[in-house]
Amino acid sequence: MRKTTYSLAILILVLAAFLLSIRFGEPTSPQPANDALWPTRQELRGKMREIRKELIVYSTGEKRVAHLYRNFAEQYASGMRWLQVIVKPDTAVTAAEIDSLPLWLIGAPASNSLLSKIQDALPLRVQQKRFSFANTDFAEPNDVFLISLYPNPLKRSLPISILSGNSDAAVVELLKKYSRNFRSGDVQVFRDGQAVAYGFFKQEGSGPWKLDLDQTRNYLNSAHFILETAHYRFTYHGEKIPREKIQAFAETQERRIVNLLSKLPIPDEPIPTISYHLYETFEDKGLMTRNTDFSHFDFDKWQVHAIFNDEINGGDFYSEARLIFDKYVGKCESPALAQGAAMMFSEDWGRRGFRFWAKRFYDTGNVNPLADLLTPEIYERESYLLMRPLAGSLVEFLVKKFEWNKFLDLYRRWPQSGLPPGLTLAELDDGWQKHLQDLPPVNDELLEEDGNSRHPVFQKGFCYAHEGYQIYNGYLSRKSFESLQKMRTLGADWISITPFGYLEHRNQPSPFHYSFGAGAENDESLIAAAAFARQLGMRVMLKPHVLMSGGDWGWPGEIDMKSEENWQQFFKYYYSWIRHYALLAEMYHFDLFCIGVEFMHATPNHDAEWRELITKIRRLYRGPLVYAANWYHEFEGITFWDALDYIGLNLYYPLSQNETATLDELKKGMSTGMPVIEKVVQKYKKPLLLTEVGFTSAAAPWRTPHERDRRAPISLTDQALCYQAIFESFWEKEWFYGFYWWKWPTYLEYGGPTSSDFTPNGKPAEKVVKEWYHKNWRQN
Repeated sequence: MRKTTYSLAILILVLAAFLLSIRFGEPTSPQPANDALWPTRQELRGKMREIRKELIVYSTGEKRVAHLYRNFAEQYASGMRWLQVIVKPDTAVTAAEIDSLPLWLIGAPASNSLLSKIQDALPLRVQQKRFSFANTDFAEPNDVFLISLYPNPLKRSLPISILSGNSDAAVVELLKKYSRNFRSGDVQVFRDGQAVAYGFFKQEGSGPWKLDLDQTRNYLNSAHFILETAHYRFTYHGEKIPREKIQAFAETQERRIVNLLSKLPIPDEPIPTISYHLYETFEDKGLMTRNTDFSHFDFDKWQVHAIFNDEINGGDFYSEARLIFDKYVGKCESPALAQGAAMMFSEDWGRRGFRFWAKRFYDTGNVNPLADLLTPEIYERESYLLMRPLAGSLVEFLVKKFEWNKFLDLYRRWPQSGLPPGLTLAELDDGWQKHLQDLPPVNDELLEEDGNSRHPVFQKGFCYAHEGYQIYNGYLSRKSFESLQKMRTLGADWISITPFGYLEHRNQPSPFHYSFGAGAENDESLIAAAAFARQLGMRVMLKPHVLMSGGDWGWPGEIDMKSEENWQQFFKYYYSWIRHYALLAEMYHFDLFCIGVEFMHATPNHDAEWRELITKIRRLYRGPLVYAANWYHEFEGITFWDALDYIGLNLYYPLSQNETATLDELKKGMSTGMPVIEKVVQKYKKPLLLTEVGFTSAAAPWRTPHERDRRAPISLTDQALCYQAIFESFWEKEWFYGFYWWKWPTYLEYGGPTSSDFTPNGKPAEKVVKEWYHKNWRQN
């Protein structure tokens, strides 16, 4: 469970508001609701960037909590770097501040004088100790709502955000509960700290903002109690209720829990019923719980939450086992022992079960030393896809060697218990390795069943970009499926999806950090996006990418170790990170895997290291491999292309330096770089993919295609002209096997004719793609 703190609560909320906070001022009266001058969402965000100030206004009417509000606001203000934050009570705000600053209002209507003056102009119907949203009344004392970004009724050209509810106590409790960004949607409703409803605004032209009822989600209406068994109470959250499948699932879980309980020292008292929540989609689970894992447990509420649909079943018993061990054996300080004990009872974790994967890791030389498993900081920074099955096999070995009760004693008292007397770590490691060796061999038929063809195929693709960084508009959302549907109509049959890893320093080796946040490109979002694509008849490349941690978002081409010793350590850490995604690609049947992206300084003079890495990855992932090289010097200098299945090129060659250009001129510009590409292809005899290619919709994007100049004027025709030039230059080359255009967004509101970004969505370039992707490739 994540720990929460008062000090971070305000930060969460502001991040929750897209870093577009909201505040109020001493109002005169709200502007008329029928005022035609309504700003767009983009204009409000632009105001925030332009002003770089915000005014947080907190309630003072309820004196018992006023100081808590003030503390929250001041802590947030002290941590904000990119803008100046002003904190004031509702009684001290001036009309001039309201007229010039973005506002963020916190507190119940009855205690905040500013909110009470504009509540009738809000998209929710706010009354004394109750409010209505999307035709539903919320009258519980602990109901809270959050409006993340809305035109201020007192100054419509400026943004306002509101955190309010039926009582100040409920608002305070929500702030205390969350220490991370919990914004999801334009309007959210919480009850008892649990998200229960979401809404989104829509706008036609420059008209008023209205709630989009088609996009509204009221989870109070979509929760269905299904059945209760001896140890469970099952609730299903979704539209398509698979009652027979849930019944069969319940019987399986009952068998599993009875087996586990029979092995534990259960006190002579009633065992509480586990409240088991099944979710049809990752998105709904994430929006309601802020956790998109396949399954997770809440010890305090005695709950388990799991995905349950035709594609994914998160009910492998791992979370229940963790919950029960914590209660009846005690919480263990060793994550390897805690997770390994749960894995012992999970049966089908990772679709094949922990023994299958542990044996596979042993056979492929991917078993970490026992010391790594027993060192929490090392265990937890490594891939859980690797460590959990290994931990399961370790616990299985310990139980076999020392018997169950002795293992439970070690589990309870770890680390004080230490190793059993007379046994060294080396001896224990040897015994565990022998246990792994003796596990049943991996079934070759299962490997064949899961395998991917390495025969080259032509790929009409897009780089599918996780935009927005929210659950409701990222890879696993409904909006994502809608976006992929439109992409498919253009003729696209492949996508690349990209999780990010983060390195602390450019010039110092260190472990890579994963993107595991609920709104990030986490594993569940990658799996969901791949499932969406397969439903639509598309195939998927998994293309992990490295950035720098913190505010310095450097690209991998800037990574440059200063000694050969540091380079060797870098490759060790990189393999540990990329191995996680190779495992994910293998477990969930991704069609193509990219082993690296644009390591400008890591590929020269390190042929042996890359070949060793490729060999190791092939032991885990049996599908085709590609590397995505930078267009500038790196591409032609790589010497390990022969070890891969495809040559990958991120193509951003300048096509012309002129401010205006014709199609022929751009094709001629591309032809100057073509001999370099053909030389590499002919030398290594491998098919070439443009693993990334794109142009902004700004004027003359052909001059520096890899850059986006936000100050440049928009030119939709220039972008389309570049697309045409690239299609005509590559389509007929016999060695060429496909495009991945940068980029297609996860929600269709991103892009359009007013955007100068790289996406062709809603622009003439989209039509160019559709024309070419509907053509038959020469070998089809």
